[in-house]
Amino acid sequence: MKEKYAALFEAIELKHGGQLKNRFAMCPMVVFAADPATGRPTEEDIKYFERRSKFADLLLTGAITIQENIQGHPKQLALYTDDAIEVYSKLAEAMKSNGSKAIGQIQHPGREGAYGCYVTGKAYAPSAIAFPFLQYKVTELTEDEVWQVVKDFGLAARRLLKAGFDGVEIHGANHYLIQQFFSSYSNQREDYWGGSFEKRMNFAIEVTKEVLKVARAENPDAIVGYRISPEEIHGEMVGYTLDDSLKLIDKLLEQDLDFLDLSSAAGGNFGKDAYTYKAMPQKGDHTEPVSLVIKNFVGGRVPVVISGTIRSAADALDALNYGDVASMGVAALSDPDFKEKILADKEETIHMNVKGHTDDLELPAGLIEVYTAGIGLPQVEGLIEK
Repeated sequence: MKEKYAALFEAIELKHGGQLKNRFAMCPMVVFAADPATGRPTEEDIKYFERRSKFADLLLTGAITIQENIQGHPKQLALYTDDAIEVYSKLAEAMKSNGSKAIGQIQHPGREGAYGCYVTGKAYAPSAIAFPFLQYKVTELTEDEVWQVVKDFGLAARRLLKAGFDGVEIHGANHYLIQQFFSSYSNQREDYWGGSFEKRMNFAIEVTKEVLKVARAENPDAIVGYRISPEEIHGEMVGYTLDDSLKLIDKLLEQDLDFLDLSSAAGGNFGKDAYTYKAMPQKGDHTEPVSLVIKNFVGGRVPVVISGTIRSAADALDALNYGDVASMGVAALSDPDFKEKILADKEETIHMNVKGHTDDLELPAGLIEVYTAGIGLPQVEGLIEK
């Protein structure tokens, strides 16, 4: 390994769960391989993650929904009964087969539960308002239903830990239910869950409290992280600003989290160096990149994981100027040996296109189908050539 890359292999201590041996993470991505009937992992999921078990010390699954029939896609992972623990244990074993930390990302898609809506006729949201980008109406969650969702986040965390996962990540980003509650655009409630900025934070805080309570009761060393989109601004529509996020982050870090994961999607920038994007100029006076603003605000209380067009050894090293851990999606899909090649002084052989490598990469058929159709994650369009 070249000496200049040594910083990528410096260990980082977590509050719980020991340490990360390096500064790499695998971005949470849905891989479209789950059993459509149950949402449970299939052999394709297990082989996919086993192939990537050397990619990073922090491996995250794609979003695992916490209730039945709420998925955004028929092949999205789901976990809502104890009898699914056994098969999830095989997934955890695959992820940990080379000593990495296995983290299950838990999610409620809220209004984005398109497949759940197809099956049941309902997609749930904080408020029953019309969203111009949806082809279906949403159903407003009742007070009791909101509390049940909070409880189910905790139950999903317990099940993953029983399955052998090292921890969980709460998915509070990418316009899913937790973000929807935080957004003034999608949350128009007038109760404990909305009606003021402080109340719009309550759902994220209550979910985090429940997950931490249940997870640490199951395993005192459980790792618990939180993924956030730093701002929600689309033209004249402002759900919340970066300054709003900083206030929420402060509240969340009071709950004893182990890491904070920033979603680059918040900036709407999937071009070069997306991990350095800046806050929308009309909202606030921040001049530094969003990730650096948040890293400085966090002030070492927890490691900050950042992502966004990190596709080379040089990118990963540069990303450490803006966060503590470099999280990669395209690299994990196309070259699971990314980290090993840097260690072997062969970083020039890292590739960001799967053409000619598909047999070796253990890519699920559903993932190839979705991405070649051009309806997958924006940052991987064109990765798999049509």
